[in-house]
Amino acid sequence: MNKKKLPVSLNIALTLKAIEHAFKKSMHELNFNLPSESFGILMIAYFQENVIQQDIADMAKKDKSAVLKQIDVLEAKGLVQRQVNARDRREKMIVITDEGRKIAAEIIDREREMLCILSQGIEKREMNAFLKVLSLLKANAEKS
Repeated sequence: MNKKKLPVSLNIALTLKAIEHAFKKSMHELNFNLPSESFGILMIAYFQENVIQQDIADMAKKDKSAVLKQIDVLEAKGLVQRQVNARDRREKMIVITDEGRKIAAEIIDREREMLCILSQGIEKREMNAFLKVLSLLKANAEKS
């Protein structure tokens, strides 16, 4: 195999794919019977109280129709509810249910376990530096 250094963008993409694969495998083990696309939507609803559908689409960087489809899945499973926004009746707020909170908490616990596994051999100061760089990369990418 050729040992040339990979470009940063490819290295990031390959790392993200490996982490995503590990995450999907871990979520599958929890037997929630949810499409992987739904997990992110559920977590946004968990961390953002009374978020509207459009904001979820913006945060997830996904097409609104794709997000609406995942909200339908989550609502059918009783994990979120749509509620009319009292200030603007055209908007639907997505509110997480008690069952949705329970599942979100399990996902967070599993994510913490995974982070411990994935960060083996990484010192705390290195992780802090990585998170700072990651945040700057994201911010710069969003500006361009």
